[in-house]
Amino acid sequence: MSEFKAANARWIVVLVVFLALGAVAIYTLRRPQVAADEAAAPATASTGRVAFLMEQQWLIKLKLAKAEEAELAPQIRSTGRVVPVPENHAVVAPPVGGIIQGGTLPRIGQQVTRGQRLATLLQTPTAAEAAQIQIENTRIDAERRRLGQVEVEAEARLEESTHDLGRSKRLYEKKAYSAKALEADELDRTAKAAQLEAVREQLKALHPVTAANTTYEVHAPISGTIVGVSKSSGEQVAAGEAILEIVALDNVWVEAPIFEKDLGKLAKDVQAVFTTAAFPDKEFQGRLVSVNKVVDEQSRAAKAIFEVPNATGALSIGMQANVRLNAGAPASVLLIPRESVLDNEGKKIVYVQLSGEEFERRDVVLGDEYGRKVAVLSGVKPGQRVVTQGAYQLKLQELRPANAGAHTHEV
Repeated sequence: MSEFKAANARWIVVLVVFLALGAVAIYTLRRPQVAADEAAAPATASTGRVAFLMEQQWLIKLKLAKAEEAELAPQIRSTGRVVPVPENHAVVAPPVGGIIQGGTLPRIGQQVTRGQRLATLLQTPTAAEAAQIQIENTRIDAERRRLGQVEVEAEARLEESTHDLGRSKRLYEKKAYSAKALEADELDRTAKAAQLEAVREQLKALHPVTAANTTYEVHAPISGTIVGVSKSSGEQVAAGEAILEIVALDNVWVEAPIFEKDLGKLAKDVQAVFTTAAFPDKEFQGRLVSVNKVVDEQSRAAKAIFEVPNATGALSIGMQANVRLNAGAPASVLLIPRESVLDNEGKKIVYVQLSGEEFERRDVVLGDEYGRKVAVLSGVKPGQRVVTQGAYQLKLQELRPANAGAHTHEV
């Protein structure tokens, strides 16, 4: 009896093991299909609506702005650079050569006034002048040698005439020489002495030619700011070589290319608005001076020049300037802040408030920019409120909708 029970127990164990192995085999066979089904199942598509609790809004200091209509002209945009006005720009290059005498030249950034002394040059001869001086000294040396020989001959003639005059006087005293002959001998000696004196005067007048040690003062041709110094004290400067550069910054020009398709939209009295990377929140106003009549073959644009008041000196030469021009009659546009617009997979989006704690993502099509605002052509209606500060946090919240309704201070 006990052996029969033991045999039954063994069969039961074998049966349980067999059933377990079968279950494992069936699970193993079904698992890839289940995984495939799960992979094939579509992900839950985002509706674009985002729940964002009040405490979350307070934590990030969420801000809203109303989409508002305005009457504004279409815009032409370009990028140019700040250049000096030609008559307010001077390169100081003295007309004479020389050495800059000791003293402090103006430094870059220093203000100077018209007529102010900038430097003093000790003039030095040019190569041509030095060659001419050498030629002249050679001629003078030859003339001195010739006159020296003439002087020796004149001294000999004077000595001979003096000797003859003495003999004539002795004969005259002995009544053996006439008064007329004595007078002639005296005149001859006087002439010989005069000839010798003339030769000696010529020798005294012959001096080697040397460069004149004169100075030349360099003065500022205009009032303005020193923007370039190319020489320093003690350096040699050639005639016409630049030593300083001065720019008056009270008014500057902005050169910007205008595409051919926009040239017909420019009015003669058009006002331009400029911004710079250095002062992104500051707008500068300018007027159109001229438009080049030649269109570049490569860029298909013509250069326009605008004059911009710059009394504060904020605009520096060479700065990049972003140009905005009115082009045409004003029309109704819907404006929203630029900071409310986000990039999302190649599209522009904003978040519109639906209720106190609910927002909706909207794809938008943008138009012209007007300072810190941008025109929106579709996606937002007048009077709707868009999120400005906190828009990016809403985008993050949309990416994790499971936490949308949780009362949490995470953002």
